[in-house]
Amino acid sequence: MRIKLTLAIIASFVAPPAVAADGQLPGQASPARGVYLGAFGGGGFGTATDVNQLGTAFFPEVAGGPLAVNARGRTDSGGVGFVGGQVGYEFSHGSVLPAFEIEGLYLANGTRRATLENPTDRLPEHTFDDAFPMSSSVVLANLVVSFPTSYPGVTPYIGGGVGGARVAIDGANSLQTNPAEAGINHFNSGADSSAWTFAAQAKAGVRVALSSNAYVFGEYRYLYVGSVDQIFGPTVYDTHVPTSSWTERFGDTSYHLGTAGIGFNF
Repeated sequence: MRIKLTLAIIASFVAPPAVAADGQLPGQASPARGVYLGAFGGGGFGTATDVNQLGTAFFPEVAGGPLAVNARGRTDSGGVGFVGGQVGYEFSHGSVLPAFEIEGLYLANGTRRATLENPTDRLPEHTFDDAFPMSSSVVLANLVVSFPTSYPGVTPYIGGGVGGARVAIDGANSLQTNPAEAGINHFNSGADSSAWTFAAQAKAGVRVALSSNAYVFGEYRYLYVGSVDQIFGPTVYDTHVPTSSWTERFGDTSYHLGTAGIGFNF
């Protein structure tokens, strides 16, 4: 009896521990994902942005000659929705899991509106009400660092990246309200514009494993989109003096975004 008890105790130390179906020991932190793909979406809001409207109205000399316009204002803030995808590679390095990834996002910014004032001695007031239906396509190269925990399948992470954003405006409208010009869109000959600018982000979140090669994640993102110039067509109406093309100079914009997604590693 004593011999059997002794052999059982020895066997308990020598025998390998039980291994789960996914190859992990009970309580062991998640291994590196290797190659992974993810899809995500969410919403948030974009901050208000400084904007200048630059152009020239070619009045004849009898009416004072060309009038330079440098109208200044600020767009409103507003909600955004977005979707995106990512591909990356994660590996083990000491007690952390670094990863390099490429992400693409599409943001539906909605219509941003602004009231702009042009200071000039020739008019007591020169005011425009502008509307910019806007969207942004963003591509980013990220570094992400995950921190394995003692909770199986739960992995917090932080990350950040840089890249570019293509900001597009479709169907812009610039209405002069003082002196009033009813029905005149100053961008009527070219109301669409797009341009590229710098973009960067920081993010923090947590992944929760669904299986050995699938997981869901949630995160907060801060997205920065740099200043950008958009060029619109000149004002072309029989009832309006001709103008130059119009430049809309937008300042940088910050976005605060909540994200949810699903991923798969291979």
